[in-house]
Amino acid sequence: MKKVLTTLLVLFISSSLAKDKVIDFKQKKGLKANEGLVVLIIDINFRIAKISLGKKGKTFPIYSMKKLRPGSQMKIIKLPEGKYYWKEGRGYSGNTIHTFNIEQNLTLFEVKAGKLNYPGTLEFRGWLNERNKVVYNYNVINNSTQVLAYISENFPKLLDKYPMMYAGENPDPFLEFNQELDKKSQN
Repeated sequence: MKKVLTTLLVLFISSSLAKDKVIDFKQKKGLKANEGLVVLIIDINFRIAKISLGKKGKTFPIYSMKKLRPGSQMKIIKLPEGKYYWKEGRGYSGNTIHTFNIEQNLTLFEVKAGKLNYPGTLEFRGWLNERNKVVYNYNVINNSTQVLAYISENFPKLLDKYPMMYAGENPDPFLEFNQELDKKSQN
């Protein structure tokens, strides 16, 4: 039963990440003592030139995902411990590039060292209103169950080395609980 449920979850997240997934994982060496891995997932319905991450207390963006196409994109990167947030983005409308700011308090997350940190999926929707102006909204969605299943299926050794945790503002102990159950069932 557990295998069937895991397979269904993997199929669900695989279909949502499908063709547009981008996995950037070039960590040949281990992490430094103060670093953690971060699973960044953006789900968008329009082309975006870039979306940037900011670090609390810093002025300039510290990392950007670029040339994003409609669909879901995932990157796994390493960052030093600390508090981060989605800072700003640039989207296309015809030949025009629009800059949009993202509210820091809605997307704040904390990276913990030695962990695979999942801050939630940034879901971004944009459209043209009746005046041909770009309107957008965004949400952070906790899809941790599906992301855990996807990473378990595609990167099992990664989870052996770095336990996954939800890094968003509202605690979610399910990931740690589920991983403990998996370890016990393997013994």
